[in-house]
Amino acid sequence: AGLGEPAGRLVSLLDELGFAPDLRVADEGVRVDLRHCPFLELAESRSQVVCPIHLGLMRGALEAWDAPVTVDRLDAFAQPDLCVAHLAPAGAGS
Repeated sequence: AGLGEPAGRLVSLLDELGFAPDLRVADEGVRVDLRHCPFLELAESRSQVVCPIHLGLMRGALEAWDAPVTVDRLDAFAQPDLCVAHLAPAGAGS
């Protein structure tokens, strides 16, 4: 409950940045599928640098909006052309 609006804002931001995001709501939770990485070539060789920056960007945006949700984790390259950001209520995991 209450995840819809901040999740929608996050998807809009990620869309503007070129990530081709797709919001998915399922029994296991809310997630954002990222189908395009604007830094794919760099991420493939330096994922330990690029992916945490993207995770921090998403967490920072939600925090700046005082959203009741955060990005719990980012599964980088869950598939060759897909990264998955898992959303959770803010403060739940930490």
